Amino acid sequence: MKIIGMIFALLITANAGNIELPASFKAQFEQTVTNADGKQIHYNGEVLFSDKKHLKWSYKAPSQKEVCTDGEEILVVDHDLEQVSAYRIDEGLDLSKILAKAQPYKEHIFITRYQGKLYTIQLDEKQRLQSVAFYDDMDNKVQILFKQMQYRNTLYPGSQMQCNYPSMYDVIRG
Repeated sequence: MKIIGMIFALLITANAGNIELPASFKAQFEQTVTNADGKQIHYNGEVLFSDKKHLKWSYKAPSQKEVCTDGEEILVVDHDLEQVSAYRIDEGLDLSKILAKAQPYKEHIFITRYQGKLYTIQLDEKQRLQSVAFYDDMDNKVQILFKQMQYRNTLYPGSQMQCNYPSMYDVIRG
C-alpha cells in the first residue's frame, strides 16, 4: 500500500542519525507516484508530525483523504468513499536498526535501505526535511516534496493528530 510505504519513509527520516527533526512540524506536501509506464498521479495536502511517531496526512486532491498513525496503527479515512480502513503496524518492525544505517550520500541527501528498498531523503539549506523518494511495493516511484515547512519545539495536541470521521462511515479492520 502506497500510504503505508510513505508513512514508513517519513518515520525513517524522523529518527535518522544525521537528520534531526524538531518535536513537531507542519508542511504542505506534493506527492507524485509514477508507474513503470511513466504515468503519474499527483496528490497534495498537509502533513502534521508530532513526537517522532504521530503523523497525520490530510490529502486535498485529487481526493479527500486522511491518514493518521500513532506508531502502532494506521487509520485511512477516505471521505469520498465514506470508508475507514485500520491496519496494525507490523510489531516486528525495528526502526532503530534501519535508522542507524541512514548515511549521508551527498550534500543535504541521505539514503537508507529497508526491506530491500532504498529511501532517499533530501534536506534544504536550513537542514529541514525537503523531500523523500522511494519505490513502493508495486515498483512505482514515489516522491514527496515538502513546502512551507514549519518546525516547532512543542507537540501538537493529541486531538489534532487524530483522524476524525462521521459514525456512518464503514470501518474495515485489516
